[in-house]
Amino acid sequence: MCTVSAADTNNGLPGPAHRAAALVAFLRDRYAEERRTAVGRRLQHWQREVAELNAKQAVVDNCERWSVSADEAGRRLAQQAAAGMGVEPAEALEAARLEGGATAMIHAVATLALPYQRHPGYREAWRPPQGP
Repeated sequence: MCTVSAADTNNGLPGPAHRAAALVAFLRDRYAEERRTAVGRRLQHWQREVAELNAKQAVVDNCERWSVSADEAGRRLAQQAAAGMGVEPAEALEAARLEGGATAMIHAVATLALPYQRHPGYREAWRPPQGP
């Protein structure tokens, strides 16, 4: 058992699901819009375009799953800490792994959103951090 304070869990910041929710919704809307456009105009390679959008959509959906899982794990740790219960090291490690995976997925999805940066619904906060 190890001890984790409520303050240690996610440093008081919004969890991954909260950080990703608006970005995920934004990209789902853009991809649905692009699918309708490609199919409606019967572009020459519309099937390929739709397949590419579906692949990107799968990444967005995966981001949402990772984010929700990370939030749930963090919430469990926070509840245990608030109740004064110890936390198994394996639980803390799993929560950290999920948080890292969710952060990586959010970065990937933020990168997928870059082509839409001129869209009125795009938020500057979604821009992925610049490299080193």
